[in-house]
This record gives sequence, structure tokens and C-alpha cells, in this order.
Amino acid sequence: MKLKMEYKDYEKRVVQNLWFWAIQHHMNELDGKERNGGPPVLKCGSSGIIVPSDDRKKDFILGQIPKPKRHRYFNSLKSSQALCQSVFGGISAFNRLDILQGIPAECGQPAFFENHMDFKPEFEYEVDFLEEPQPTSVDVMFWGSQKRVAVECKFTEKEFGSCSRTKLKKTNPKYCNGNYQFQNNRRNRCSLTEQNIPYWKFLPGLFYWNAYQDHLPCPFKDTYQLARNALAATVSKKRELDPLQGHVLVIYDNRNPEFRTGGKAQNQWQCVNQNCKVSSLFRRISWQHLMAVLAKAPELNYLVKGLEQKYGFKALPDQVLK
Repeated sequence: MKLKMEYKDYEKRVVQNLWFWAIQHHMNELDGKERNGGPPVLKCGSSGIIVPSDDRKKDFILGQIPKPKRHRYFNSLKSSQALCQSVFGGISAFNRLDILQGIPAECGQPAFFENHMDFKPEFEYEVDFLEEPQPTSVDVMFWGSQKRVAVECKFTEKEFGSCSRTKLKKTNPKYCNGNYQFQNNRRNRCSLTEQNIPYWKFLPGLFYWNAYQDHLPCPFKDTYQLARNALAATVSKKRELDPLQGHVLVIYDNRNPEFRTGGKAQNQWQCVNQNCKVSSLFRRISWQHLMAVLAKAPELNYLVKGLEQKYGFKALPDQVLK
């Protein structure tokens, strides 16, 4: 109950801040609907992305995620996708990937990379080598000649995505009861494997999960999004697993109670790390920590101010959540 109240208070403060920003910067672009305490939402065609005054740089940032790849709630000023585009679009527009090199994640390893020289970002990268009906989409994939970094951006989300098969009707042949076991007359323990999606071909190479024995509950169920991002970072286009060729980086709001002890997101985070065979495959840094780094680039001053005014972020370079 305490955590629930803490989250409500946190969300309320965020929404209040977003409304203040909306009135200041987007008063004529709001969709005009009653929100009953919810965040402001812009009309279609408008954007809540933080951009500089330079028109060329602005157009570059806005063009990084085309409209067909925008999330369903992109027009909400609470959108973590718009936050991601603001930050990494701005860094790319000003050619300042160098400020990301060597930043330590909470585990002590580089959050991004040691040297930025051969890395390039790709927004909303869709994995095309896992034979998925709905491809895994990575918020930002940083491609290097030898390494890659799959970046997952979170804001007010309470948790990471979980497997949807447990949410289907029990009469649906693809339904799963949440256990990794033979069920519904299937030939495979996993409903996804039954559809020829090769997750369980690669998962045992990254986690202490045996594909040939029952698991009650299924360890992949609640770690679904995080584990898929790990596969996106470590499986090659030739469908070969190389656990050392990439890592996952989660960026989160360190005010969000769900990323603290006892929170849903924190529990999922601990689960993948406790079961992972690969050291530092999962890394984490807060937006507040990243803001302290952005402040070192004078040309990104507009972005730092915008992040503080819109989202209420405060640069806390030494803040590390346990």
C-alpha cells in the first residue's frame, strides 16, 4: 500500500509538471479533452519533443522516428518515446556522441561504450532475425563495428513488458497458464516455440534456464521485454548467439518508486540479473545521471533546461539506487 501511494504521489507531481509545460509551450496544440488528472495530450500532428531553435537541427530531430513508428500514446506528453527522441535525437543532431563514452552504469561498466567513434544510433530498430510475428523494437540501438547497445527508455512505466500469452482467453490455442510446461496439447513447452519463434533456442545461452525441463512459473513470462532486448543485442543476423557482442541499457527516472526495492520494475530487473550467465549484460542509468553528462555540452543547454522544465528532472550525478 505504501509503494502504491508513493507511486500515485510521484505520478501526480509528474503530471502537474507536464501541464505546466503544456500551457507554456503547447497551449494551442492540446486536444481539448478532459483528462481527469491525466497528462496533457497534443492534437495529431503536434509533437512534445524538446527541440533547439535551429530549424535544421529541429527537423533532423523530428525526423528520427517517422510517424508509422510512433507509439500509440506518442502524443501524450508523458510518452517515454518522445523523451527518448528528444535526448538521443538532440545528441545526434549536434554530433555529440562523444559525451556518452565512458559514462559508468550503476554496475560500474560503461553504460554505452568506451569509444564513440564507430557507433551510430538507430531509432525504433526492429529485429528482423528472430522470426517474430511482431518484431522486437528497440528504442535506440547503437551499432558499432564489434559491439551493439540496445537502449530501453522508461519514464513513468510501472514495469517492463511481460508475455501476452497468459492474457489470452483460455480457449485460445495460443494461451499459456504462465508455466513453462506442456499444455493445450502442444508439442512444445512454450506457446511461442510452438509458433516457431526461436527464443528458447537462445535464452539458455544467456540465462540459467534449461529449455528441456519444466519451470513453474515460466522465468521468461515476467522478464519478457528485458530478455527480448538481450536477444536483440546478442543474436546476429545470421541467427548466431554471441553473448559478448552487446548489452542492454535501461534508462529510467530515479524518482519512480517502481524502480526501487519492492517495485514491479525493480523485481523484474533483479530477476534477469540474478539468472543471467553474462556479466553486465544488463546495465542501468537514470535520466538524472545522464542529465549531468548532457550539461557538459554547451550546445545541449536547451535540452538540459527542457528536461528539467518539462519532466522535472534534476541532475544527480552521484545518485545510484540500490
